Amino acid sequence: MTEFLVKRFVKQDLKSQKGRQKVGMLGGITGIFLNLVLFAAKFVAGSLTGSIAVTADAFNNLSDAGSSIVTLVGFKLAGAPADPEHPFGHGRIEYIAGLIVSLIIIMMGFELLKTSVEKIFVPELVAFSWLSVGILLLSIAVKGWMCLFNRKLGKMIDSATMQATAMDSLSDVVATTAVLAGTLIASATGLMLDGYLGVVVALFIMYTGFNTASDTLKPLLGKAPEKEFVQEIENTVLSHEQIVGIHDLIVHDYGPGRSMISLHAEVNAQGSFVELHDLIDNIERELQQKLSCSAVIHM
Repeated sequence: MTEFLVKRFVKQDLKSQKGRQKVGMLGGITGIFLNLVLFAAKFVAGSLTGSIAVTADAFNNLSDAGSSIVTLVGFKLAGAPADPEHPFGHGRIEYIAGLIVSLIIIMMGFELLKTSVEKIFVPELVAFSWLSVGILLLSIAVKGWMCLFNRKLGKMIDSATMQATAMDSLSDVVATTAVLAGTLIASATGLMLDGYLGVVVALFIMYTGFNTASDTLKPLLGKAPEKEFVQEIENTVLSHEQIVGIHDLIVHDYGPGRSMISLHAEVNAQGSFVELHDLIDNIERELQQKLSCSAVIHM
């Protein structure tokens, strides 16, 4: 299904900035539509039964829809070309969009936590409804698919934002399963677990928000490059026998797929300067083609 949607709506090469942008926007549009449908269904079910847990889960989907909007806008803006004021492009907007998504999730979770705690101290009887059970089962199935969908999109374009969205969907599956279990237990035993389950859902939402915030803050603050990426750079440069060593490797991250690297390549002092200079130019182009990064090599 994922491959079909990508082939249907993304005509560009997925490794290109345009293709990457289209994939991110596809994920955002899909998330907005499905989360709004789930919000409407759960809100109706929660209102009919008086369940704060189901209503909390509904607003969790609403926050996810808002997150998808931010993701959609983020990918759109991140795909803008470089300009005189931003010579390295706008790729880091994707990280900022991810951070905004995280803050939305945390705020929504906090508000739902307060409401659920109030429900614990002032409990109300929740009416059982097979409609609610059916909606919750549908939500679990849809969110499970969205987790797999976003995870696959994230792998296709190597996007931490899409991977975080996938984890958010997975946490929703767990939270909704807890709400469903509580609804069935309350119906069978009469135990008033609604407020407690609302707290569980709220904590799941906040936990997801904090984890997502951590993942998006790291590249904004300047995290160390992945060891595998550094190793690939070294292997590529040292695969040429005229290069005897490298040092002072620095990787600058200007957004997903927008890395700039600089390094010093050690060569034999007796070699031809012209030939070695041409070799360095070729290695820079090789790194660009192989690893999609702009390279500046000092010989």
